[in-house]
Order: sequence, then C-alpha cells, then structure tokens
Amino acid sequence: MGALQSMTTTLEVPLGPSEAFEAVLAELEDGLSRGGSTLRTGAQGGVVQRGEVVAKVTAWEPGRRLILEWRPATWKADEQVNVELRFDAISDGTRITFEVRGWGGVFSEDVEDLAGWFGSGLLAPLFYAISPDGLGNWLTDRRVRRPTGPRARAIYADPIFHWPNFLLILDRISLKADDNLLEVGCGGGAFMRKALESGGRATAVDHSPEMVRLTIEQNRMAVAHGVLTVLEAEADRLPVADETFTCAVMTGVIGFLPDPVGALKEIRRALQPGGRIAVFGGTAALKGTPAAPEPFASRIRFFEKAEFEQIGHQAGFVDVQVDEPDLEGYARTAKVPEEAIELFQGGGGALLLTGRKA
Repeated sequence: MGALQSMTTTLEVPLGPSEAFEAVLAELEDGLSRGGSTLRTGAQGGVVQRGEVVAKVTAWEPGRRLILEWRPATWKADEQVNVELRFDAISDGTRITFEVRGWGGVFSEDVEDLAGWFGSGLLAPLFYAISPDGLGNWLTDRRVRRPTGPRARAIYADPIFHWPNFLLILDRISLKADDNLLEVGCGGGAFMRKALESGGRATAVDHSPEMVRLTIEQNRMAVAHGVLTVLEAEADRLPVADETFTCAVMTGVIGFLPDPVGALKEIRRALQPGGRIAVFGGTAALKGTPAAPEPFASRIRFFEKAEFEQIGHQAGFVDVQVDEPDLEGYARTAKVPEEAIELFQGGGGALLLTGRKA
C-alpha cells in the first residue's frame, strides 16, 4: 500500500483574489498562533513551531498562490510535503484551492495509522467545526469573545451601541488627572480614547491580538507619549505589578469569563488601596435581544443583581453596589439611532457593579 500522495479541497467565496488572499492569510496567522505556531509571511517566510522552522515559503505570489515546503515530522528529516494555496478568479469571486502533495510517508511503517490520523486528526476537527457547537463557538469568538477580522475592526473602532455603557462608567468612575486607569477587555480602544481625555495615565488589556493592534492604532499618540500601555493578556493573568492602579473598569467582558471571581481578584491585586472599580454586565433580560443574539446568548453568562453583588464581595472588594441603570440618557448623548433608543430604556437588563479595594 503506497503513501497517500495528495489531498485537495476547494472553497468559493464572493471576494476578489487579492481580498481572499489577505483574509485567508490573516486568519491562518491568527489560527496558528493560538496553537503555538508562528506564520511568517513574505517570500522569505515560513512556519515556526516552538522555535523550530517546520515549513518555509517556496512561492509567494499575493493574490495568486502560496507554496510551503513542509516538514511534518522533525524526527524524519527527509520527509517533505508541499502545501499549496491557490486563489483563482471565477465569475462571482474566487476559488480557493488547498492542496497537500507527497503526504503520508511519515506513516510508512504502520499504514493503519494513516487511516487513524485521517479520521481523528483531520475529519473529527472538521466535523466539529461544522457542528452547532463548533460553528457557534467560532462565531462567538470571532464576533465578540475574541474579535477578529475586518468586520470586528470596523465595529470595535467605534462601537455605537457600547457608548451608553462607556459613558455610564465614565460618569461613575469620575476620572481625574492623577488617576492611573486599568481597562480589562479594551476591545478596539474606543473607551480608552475617551477616558484619556481626563489627562491621566492608563493600561489597556485584551486577549485578542487584533483588538490590541486596533487599540494601539486608535490611541497612537497616547502610546507614543507613554500615557497608554497596551498589553495582550488574559483577564485572570494580568502582566502588571501589584498596587499599580487607582481605578479599573471592565465592560461587556465578565459574562465571557470562565472564572469571574478570579478575574476580579486579579484586578483587585493590581489596584492600590482605595482603588475604585466599575464592571458592566447584564441579566438574562438581554438574552435574545440585539445586545445578545444567538449563538452568542448561549455562550454568555448572565447574572442576577444579588449574584453580581456577591461576586464583587467574593473578589474582596468593599462598598460593593450593583445598580440596574437606565441608559436612555446616555444613549441619547451617544447619538444612538432613535429606532434603537428603546433598547436602553429602563436599564434593559444592564448591571453596573462598583466598589473599591480596602
């Protein structure tokens, strides 16, 4: 039985070849980074895994094709595979072709492993990706939990429907020129841009590489002048020193966190004694509304007022208070379209937790 020589798959998309090339490469770069690999683009590029080059670019033609010479098994240095991505113009867009040639030699000593790899290593992840759970999780990550892509950049650069929340928090946190602000889950940096008008200093944190880049772009002068630091990190592992900040905020993030108490404890660690906190969350009344449609609603944790307050106490904050604010006034100040104002009337399911570090 000979080794499998090639695998091919195609996808047709309503984008031009250059647009399709840029979109696929950006997503491939992000996807590989989550698995611990780095894609280096360009004619001298390749793929690096744990410091070792496992693939090198042999053809780089933006908008047309990319070929990688791949070493699938470092313990078999003579095994090489060609991986090619082609982008061919068709009448209504682009046909993307992914082809792997010369694959399978690594299984020559036990060919049954090839069928096993095909089933568990290739087909199982594909089946999961097109299942309700897989697709829902991917869309939730891409759109709201870990925003990625052109649409996410456009929305989070100026998220009009988040501005009522932002203005509420700014009102409650009362920033001053001597404040040092920590924002966890900064998105595209729109809130930070407004917060820095107070004249203080700040650090913005997000776990989405794309949102980190967008925050830096949106606050370029503040970063250049050393007023703003932007970090890529998880909410429960903040790369900041103890007792650094005078205040901290988090908006629209806590419902996605696997351990909200742990994240708030980490924020508390970073606050100075007396440091203030404001956290925006929501109740189940938001479920199914434009603020929390499916598939996102099934993947967000909603809170009741008493539960939200308890989380603040469990994290060690004092003077904890949870309000159900009416956001209509803030929505009108933010110039939210009139047809959407009713979504912000009477709170609409909004919760705001405030407190301080003893």
